[in-house]
Amino acid sequence: METLIKIAGLLGFIISVATFVLTRIERRKKIEIEISDEMGISFPNLDGWPKNIESEYFIKVRFTNLGPQTVILKPRTLKIESNGKVYCLVNDDYIGMEDFDEVLIPMSSRSIGIFQSVVLNKLDISSPKKYDNESFNKVYPFKISVLDHNGKTYKNKRYSYHEAVCQYVT
Repeated sequence: METLIKIAGLLGFIISVATFVLTRIERRKKIEIEISDEMGISFPNLDGWPKNIESEYFIKVRFTNLGPQTVILKPRTLKIESNGKVYCLVNDDYIGMEDFDEVLIPMSSRSIGIFQSVVLNKLDISSPKKYDNESFNKVYPFKISVLDHNGKTYKNKRYSYHEAVCQYVT
């Protein structure tokens, strides 16, 4: 009987530790960063921008809060890394920041657009003069990161840019 009580006590302790660990993991802040290529016309509020911006290509960066807690993002800390080079947001390289609410409640998302040509130029990604098998299959891995108001970094390393077809792939 005494052995049974000790086993029950040990099981109770293990269950309480496991519950504590799982609730801590479940309550973590989690920001999903997604990118896609978009035309300027798909962005609202282009007032004040030249008309030809509607035909420009942008990298649409969407931040989604998948965690159970509100997160305050600092979108101007966005960095995109590839080829050993780093792109950081500069004053006139993006659209949509004026509508960007930095407070992301759970299950909400916000987007900005960054001029694709500026990013690719800064990351030293360009089309080869002539495509062959190697250059046609060249894919540039992207590492995207952003900070919140506490300095915590949220990253995404799933995306790559396939230059030959001008698409972001996962």
